Amino acid sequence: MIRKNWIKQFGATMSAIVLVGSLAACSSGGTAAKPAAKETSAAVAKETNSSVTKDAGGTDANAKGNEDLKGEFVLWTWEPEHPDALAEFNKKYPNIKMKRVNVAAADVTKKLQTTIASGGELPDVIRIERGQKAKIFDMNVIENLEAAPYNADKSILFDYDIPTFSKDGHLIAIPDDMSVAGMAYIKPLAKEYLGTDNPEQLEAMLPDWNTFIEKGKEIVKKSGGKVKMFPGLGDVYTFIKGQRPNSYFDGDKLNTNVVQQVVTSLVQFRDSGTVDKLDQWTPAWNATFGQEKYIFAMAPVWGPQYVISPNDKKEGRWGLMVAPGGGYIAGGSSHGIPKGAKNAKLAWKWIEFTSMTQEGAASQHKDGVFTHYKKAYDDPSFTNWTWPSFGSQDIGKKFFVDISTKTKDVSENVNDLVLNDVMNIILQTLAKDNSFGVDQAMEKIKKELKAKGPNITM
Repeated sequence: MIRKNWIKQFGATMSAIVLVGSLAACSSGGTAAKPAAKETSAAVAKETNSSVTKDAGGTDANAKGNEDLKGEFVLWTWEPEHPDALAEFNKKYPNIKMKRVNVAAADVTKKLQTTIASGGELPDVIRIERGQKAKIFDMNVIENLEAAPYNADKSILFDYDIPTFSKDGHLIAIPDDMSVAGMAYIKPLAKEYLGTDNPEQLEAMLPDWNTFIEKGKEIVKKSGGKVKMFPGLGDVYTFIKGQRPNSYFDGDKLNTNVVQQVVTSLVQFRDSGTVDKLDQWTPAWNATFGQEKYIFAMAPVWGPQYVISPNDKKEGRWGLMVAPGGGYIAGGSSHGIPKGAKNAKLAWKWIEFTSMTQEGAASQHKDGVFTHYKKAYDDPSFTNWTWPSFGSQDIGKKFFVDISTKTKDVSENVNDLVLNDVMNIILQTLAKDNSFGVDQAMEKIKKELKAKGPNITM
């Protein structure tokens, strides 16, 4: 979904990595934001009322008996829950009611812990923000959604969802909103220094980061140092962390080779001179979107509306492409059902309808939500989305088809949160000290991890 709370959540995560303050474009309310009609395609995916929609359990979703499901389920969430989708859900299940309990994204974990410790009544479903997901998954309090009575069919989702929302080989949460990310670029700069502003031509020209760096060196030389590829190493880290081939940890064991590969790339970028030294999410960094100093920028799905547009009022100046190395994930939320939930079956019907059916995808679309129900994206009208900063480019197709098909994700655990703090130190040191290399960085990482996470083994 194109949401303000996404930028808040992702910004909070990245601030722990790059030592920045509050996010200027952030909304404290965390409310949902539906893209304005003039800025999206008028076409939306049609609900398949005439056809039979299969639910996640493989049963007939239009079968009789929906009215027999009665009661109220409790949802912990930090945002209003998709009014159009809720209205359609209530048509299908007229006797199921939702009780929404407002819980801030960062407070869900603590509230779960205190409720369990006090013997209180758990909610029937919780909304889980990506930054809190590892903590909640590690608590072992979320239901296996592939088991009865849920019987979730994971083939309905995208392949990259499976490791991300699973534990012990089973889905325990269902993703709600698409959170794929690509790379944006300033078209006049791309045209001047790369000879084209066509996204597909740029993708062919820049298939990997080594090629990207070499082109960057040419651009820095040609511009006399006035134009670089990215504002800072934090931007680079966003890409290469998201694209890393494997998890940072296997349980408590650090996958040293994975970390070293990431650090090596950071040093390579730093030494190439193609990246500046600005910290992400600072006012100076925000201002770069309206300048002509850096050709490229990270582009999460919420980026056009909540990062680029507020900082660059010009229309049609930006393009969107698949990043070298493919897509990555930035932000996003999911739903899980706590073990022992009183009305878990009713809560599951909400999750199933909104995230795992065609009719749910269509109704969510009206709320500005792009779900993870894979089949919905077979319809080009469903993905169509334009935004003023990107002119007439169909960035919906680029995000949800081109980028999504080249996106992978890896599982994380609570040790990643410790490593985030350590990588903050590494990024700052790399930017300030050009003599700080891979060996020194790895030594520093291991030292800090031993101090901050005694359970972690190397």
